[in-house]
Amino acid sequence: MEAISKLGKEQFVWLIELGESFKNFVLAIYCILRGDFSKKEFIEQASKFGFDTLPVVAVVTFFIGLALTLQISRQLMGIGNTSSLGTSVGISIVREIGPVVAGVMIAARVGGAMAAEIATMNVTEQIDALKMMKQDPIKFLVAPRLLASMIMTPLLTVFAIYIGSFGGLIIAIIYASLDPYMFFDAFRTVVGNKDIIMALFKAFVNGSIVATLSCTYGLGTTGGAEGVGQTTTKAVVGAMLGIFLINFLITHSVYSVGKVLDPAFVK
Repeated sequence: MEAISKLGKEQFVWLIELGESFKNFVLAIYCILRGDFSKKEFIEQASKFGFDTLPVVAVVTFFIGLALTLQISRQLMGIGNTSSLGTSVGISIVREIGPVVAGVMIAARVGGAMAAEIATMNVTEQIDALKMMKQDPIKFLVAPRLLASMIMTPLLTVFAIYIGSFGGLIIAIIYASLDPYMFFDAFRTVVGNKDIIMALFKAFVNGSIVATLSCTYGLGTTGGAEGVGQTTTKAVVGAMLGIFLINFLITHSVYSVGKVLDPAFVK
């Protein structure tokens, strides 16, 4: 009977963790708006989110741009409509692939390391030491990481869009024998300010998800080295699931509202 009761409770642990994450997010935003956070920690975390993640994002988005354009070009060549290659690639990379890939790479590269770092501090009682020195962990640990993530993730997303588009251009020239001016002209006709704004908004939300979940899981870690490993896995998996879910919800909401207000929005 006790085992059944324990199993029932474990099914709803994620609700408690979600509530704790939301609380930490609100408190961290409050600290950021007041300017009450560690500036030194913010600079260090911005470097980790930005420069340390840049090579990974560049390589992944470049090859995704190559593979995506190759697949699309094969279909368009079959119907003799390669002039639309830039249009298809532009919609895919700017609206979906750029924000999602950048968010996933940050979750894998920085989110896991962030969760492991805070979890290690927690199990070695460094968090308790901060509290004894009257240092709020939200101000010292969570707020700088959240701000760094919210700033650097949109910048990495813009970089990912450019690199992915460049990979698509290479395939368009070599494989589809398409003039680069024709490729970018089709690219510009379909990608507008609304697409860039939507991509940056998705990136902003993705960065918030990665930092908030990683810090929350880290602060709640127990169980020594095994607990640190479990926290790292939970942080990466949870952040990726959150990114995919929120990306779908944002896309669905934007297109639903845009279709009502302006039917041309979805084109």
